[in-house]
Amino acid sequence: MPSTIVIVEDEHLERQALKRILTNELGEPCELLEASTGQEAIDIIDNHSFDLMLLDISIPRPNGLEVLRHLREKNSEVKVVITTAHDDFNMAREAITLKADEYLLKPIRVEELVKTVRSCLETEGDTGQRNRELVQSIFQFCAQGMLQDAVVILREHLNWIYAQHDDNTRRRLFETAEAIEQCAMEKGLASEDLQKEVERLKKINTGAQSSSNVFESFFCMLDHIFNVSYKHLGIVPDTMQNVLGYIERNISRGVTLEETAEHCHISSSYLSRLFKKSAGVNFVSYVTKRRMDLAKELLEKSDFSVTAIALELSYNDVQYFYKTFKKAFGVSPTEYRTQYTTLS
Repeated sequence: MPSTIVIVEDEHLERQALKRILTNELGEPCELLEASTGQEAIDIIDNHSFDLMLLDISIPRPNGLEVLRHLREKNSEVKVVITTAHDDFNMAREAITLKADEYLLKPIRVEELVKTVRSCLETEGDTGQRNRELVQSIFQFCAQGMLQDAVVILREHLNWIYAQHDDNTRRRLFETAEAIEQCAMEKGLASEDLQKEVERLKKINTGAQSSSNVFESFFCMLDHIFNVSYKHLGIVPDTMQNVLGYIERNISRGVTLEETAEHCHISSSYLSRLFKKSAGVNFVSYVTKRRMDLAKELLEKSDFSVTAIALELSYNDVQYFYKTFKKAFGVSPTEYRTQYTTLS
């Protein structure tokens, strides 16, 4: 996928010259967006994802520093090359404070511009390409109601980030989160919950020891996106159907939250939250009720002893089975069978 570069320049001829150089001299395909005022640049920041911004610091309404400040509030890591006709030390210092990556004086030589842009895009490198592919796949899966598949590719991407074992883990994670949020905004699928989750991610420890918290935060982002997709686009969610189907197929052996989550390729903490939200009860309560319903059915329709039914449902402690059944139905298994037989 080609890189996206935003040209922010109020002089029409200079803007066209920059476009021509990047189109003809960069040596790789790129998508170009342009803005002639600070407000147009802010609109692009709010509504598009991109890899690099060439920003004239003297742009009017508002000026380049205000545009850069707004960009950093939205995306702390996107590459920015400041261009200016004035060698203003104070302005340059403030731009550096706002994490501008390069500072070019006009008139800009073609070779210098191409070298600078190439360097910035190469630094963005694998993570940017992976983020674009990831986001495209995630939203395609969500549009088809395939949350489980979206979770799988997101998990693979996060595993790749942690496998790099370098000092850029935090930056890569935030770039990924911001790419997901930006695409959600462009597609009208952003929500207050999604924005809060992105902000929560920025505050938690992203070290390897806290990776489970990071994974859960990303999975919650998917959940928020999917819920909005479901509401707006009429998508039929399949994750809970898979979960419930797995429970039913394995109910007699005491299925656990952890194994169900592993089967569905999601984290146990995420499944716990999703299950409570969708079913209205927690996972253990639901499974216990289903096992008790099955026990009741076996008491009604089979000649198995209470001990045999308990073992059939993987209750190795028969007394615990008695206690659980009585808590569910108000009578012991033996009393229930007697009452059922009498009424029949």
